[in-house]
Amino acid sequence: MGVVTKPSDFLEKELNISIDNDIAGQINNNAVIVNFAPGEIVLREGEKSSYAFLILHGVVRGYYIDKQGNDITKCFSSEGEFFSSEGLRTGGESSFTIECLENCKCIKLPYELIHRAMEKQDNLKSIVNQYYYIEVSKLEARARTLLILNAEERYTCFCEQYPHLQNRIALKYIASYIGIRAASLSRIRKNLKKNS
Repeated sequence: MGVVTKPSDFLEKELNISIDNDIAGQINNNAVIVNFAPGEIVLREGEKSSYAFLILHGVVRGYYIDKQGNDITKCFSSEGEFFSSEGLRTGGESSFTIECLENCKCIKLPYELIHRAMEKQDNLKSIVNQYYYIEVSKLEARARTLLILNAEERYTCFCEQYPHLQNRIALKYIASYIGIRAASLSRIRKNLKKNS
């Protein structure tokens, strides 16, 4: 296969699908490849988005701000995953902020284009539905983890769920995600290393 340069080519490669020529043309006319720097905020809580992003390279995190001004990590997304898809589902404002943790290269897809493509091509509709099922499964697993497991078990679960991310994400964000303090996570990691 030749050099991948168009948004539709990237989508076919990342999602492992074939896209009809008509849909591919619409994608290439309306979607763009974008780059974000580490620390860049893509979407703030309370803002309305019109775009979903497929990550080609990089890591983003979603987070809430509590009443005391602390940020609490909600989720992480990396290569081959979508972010800013909440608006596609709800049509409303974002309930959390999305920040890039690394240099990110993404395909920026208008929601309107995604809806149109889903209507015209069943395999695209199936893939979007599949992504939603995966997200629901992750949320269920996370709720169970936070409610039932102790801190060390939560960290172990995180490492099992995100083996490719544990060394790419700052300790404070992992700690926030699993519901403990960074100092506690540091101790847990030292103990695990000592006992391994």
